[in-house]
Amino acid sequence: MCGIAGWIDYQAPKAEAAALLERMKRAIWHRGPDEDGSFVDDRAAIGMQRLAIIDLAGGRQPMANEDGTIWIVFNGEIYNYPELRPQLEARGHRFATNADTEAIVHLYEELGDDCATALEGMFAFCIWDSRRQRALLARDRLGKKPLFYTETAGGLLFGSELKALLCHADVPREIDLESLNTYLALNYTLAPRTMLRAVRQVRPGHRLVYQGGRITESAFWEPRGDGTPPDQPVEAFRDVLARAVKQRLLSDVPLGAFLSGGIDSSSVVAFMQQTVDEPVRTFCLGFSEESWGEQDYAALAARHIGTRHTEASVPAAEGRLLADALPGIVATLDEPHGDTSAIPMYYLCQATRREVTVALSGDGGDEILAGYETYVADRLRPIYRLLPQPVRTGLVAPLVRALPASGKKVALDEMLRRFVAGAELHADQAHYAWRTIFDREARLAVLAGGARTAAASHEPFEDCLALCPNLDTFSGTRRFMYFDVRTWLPNDILVKVDRTSMAHSLEVRAPFLDHRLVELSFRLPDKWHLRGLQKKYLLKCAMRGILPDTIVDRRKGGFSAPAGTWLAGPLRDLVYDSLARRAGGPLPYFEQRAVQDLIARHDAGAAEHALHVWGLLTFHLWHDWMRRWQAPEVRAEQPASASGVPV
Repeated sequence: MCGIAGWIDYQAPKAEAAALLERMKRAIWHRGPDEDGSFVDDRAAIGMQRLAIIDLAGGRQPMANEDGTIWIVFNGEIYNYPELRPQLEARGHRFATNADTEAIVHLYEELGDDCATALEGMFAFCIWDSRRQRALLARDRLGKKPLFYTETAGGLLFGSELKALLCHADVPREIDLESLNTYLALNYTLAPRTMLRAVRQVRPGHRLVYQGGRITESAFWEPRGDGTPPDQPVEAFRDVLARAVKQRLLSDVPLGAFLSGGIDSSSVVAFMQQTVDEPVRTFCLGFSEESWGEQDYAALAARHIGTRHTEASVPAAEGRLLADALPGIVATLDEPHGDTSAIPMYYLCQATRREVTVALSGDGGDEILAGYETYVADRLRPIYRLLPQPVRTGLVAPLVRALPASGKKVALDEMLRRFVAGAELHADQAHYAWRTIFDREARLAVLAGGARTAAASHEPFEDCLALCPNLDTFSGTRRFMYFDVRTWLPNDILVKVDRTSMAHSLEVRAPFLDHRLVELSFRLPDKWHLRGLQKKYLLKCAMRGILPDTIVDRRKGGFSAPAGTWLAGPLRDLVYDSLARRAGGPLPYFEQRAVQDLIARHDAGAAEHALHVWGLLTFHLWHDWMRRWQAPEVRAEQPASASGVPV
């Protein structure tokens, strides 16, 4: 696991390009504090920060082929490397290390730009082919590892995090107003765009070729809704999941797992414990707020499976501690990210890293196995619409909107409000709307000037559809699962996990996001995902008898934070100082009176706007960080290339 950065066709003297590369690497040092490496020739400067997981002594990057004409920097893990190596050796390739990185170089020699199709794992990499004077960048199928790039500095500048690109003074920090509109709608941005107009992302399952000053991007993988399902779905699914877990136990450093007590993480841990001899080290995060903590279920699962369990908590949740810590946590997320669960995830990763370097997680189980309440809502919507429209809009909707906000986790009142708000829309729009934070009217009210003009002509839902080219090959529940796998999963869930884990130099692996498991799930008919109103039917069938019924049948709690309680308590002054009484005046993108009114209504209990306020707060904190952030200084000594030769 690493952080990577580079400049292809750099527009500067060689020494300046090498110096910039060192600053870029330093900016993402936390992603790989164990060692670093650089390669610089007359056209390319590429480097990495390494978190040593496999082949601790020999896996240094950048890495080259036998004759030194092809170089790679790589972030991730290739789980089928043990199978790939003998195949490549049989074709005459010589390996100098035991690292998985080297297999990618030789696959490129064999398959060219299709090399990513042979990889099983999570990855983002750049291959510099000096013979052909071209670079190949690729990102894994589901988007577990990030990869940013820009052409504004001349040539192609790329990195694992946005801050690496900001090390170049010519990368502008101008806000993309349509991305701001998307952020208000969803509390995250959508690749290939970022919050900065000049910076883009390689999309999940895509490769990018840069040659002769031109970018060519294409997909190498995309889920489809066709294919023959297996005769025995439960057995097939259990076998693939068990294999995915076993593959992800490959490590030369201490390894553990997140365990919330939900069926996803409990399933992963159960298969881990079946594979290893020692008790698995498991970690959970507890909350003292009523209805938010899952620590009791985590302890139950740990006792049943037989793990060595550790419970942590959010240490900053009292007094000024959370308010003091929040700006720094927001900065680690790299882009504005309004998912409240990023806070507990940050502290869970911090606690986990004290004992292990690698942790397995249950991420992806909800998206590929229909675990969200939104899938139930999708099924109930056509039934609800059998009621006459005057009854729905004139009676039911007003009653639901009048329900008092409970502030509880997975609150029924909030789910009902979202359901009636989206029920009148087309099915795809309804599914999207149930996750919307600011609707279109609310966005136009809170935005000002050019941002409001941009929002008036931009619809984030259309951007979501553009990320789902195979949507019409799916129907029913799988249609909405596919929608989430291409939008919500890579742009919210996986961003949160990657940034918070790598902030603590912790590698997180997600067996449910094995692409073979995703493809198997998408081949199965809806009855295996949603049986009546029972979610995750396939997983529950597979784990019945392996996990206790209490875990298998429990209602999904989800991983989120009591934002409403925090906003009313330890973060109240920060909210007013950042949004309502902002030093230097309001940001030009927002209508200050509308923002103040929204805060006041929420503060008075007149409306439930916790997620709206949270999204605005995190954007403002991110914006302050982004405008002030400067590239770190680097050590005085001259950097060395990957081969140890000064550049």
